[in-house]
Amino acid sequence: MSAARWVRRLLLLLAIAAGVHLLMVWALPRVIMHKVLNTTPQELGAQPGSTAQVYFPPMTDATQRRIVMPSPDLLYATCVFDVSARPLRIRADPRLPGYWSVALYGANSDNFFVVNDRQLAGKPLDLVLVGARGAPEGTPLPAAARVVSVPSNRGLVLMRVLVADYAADRAVVEPARRTLSCEALR
Repeated sequence: MSAARWVRRLLLLLAIAAGVHLLMVWALPRVIMHKVLNTTPQELGAQPGSTAQVYFPPMTDATQRRIVMPSPDLLYATCVFDVSARPLRIRADPRLPGYWSVALYGANSDNFFVVNDRQLAGKPLDLVLVGARGAPEGTPLPAAARVVSVPSNRGLVLMRVLVADYAADRAVVEPARRTLSCEALR
């Protein structure tokens, strides 16, 4: 076989490998988020009657892997959102002396917004998420809320609360994270 033929085959193989790599880099985050966004709160173990589709999982231990490599010193709360029909209001008022944050992720797993306790300086979190088309006409937006335009109609809200000793701090951190609410604006 000639050297030119080997070079063409090698180039073809490299082109196929590069194409498969790029496809995986593009597709994998979307496939993962599709699975996350289509998991119901009941499948996650949410209690019946839980507030506005917010899921409050138990404290992380070595057996839990719903979140890739979850941190054992963080308590989580999540909310799947869809702003295709109407805006979503996200509120939280943990009033904790330690670290907490709320991060927003798009349908492709990109993190597009984060706010934490230091940035809010003791004030409650009040966000309104709107889709690319904005709020439907006639939808009043709360004046005090910060409006965040989302890159995709569906996504995930992730609240993290730092916990030094869950057994000792449970009475404080559980009510704090349960202040997270996700409610569609009417």
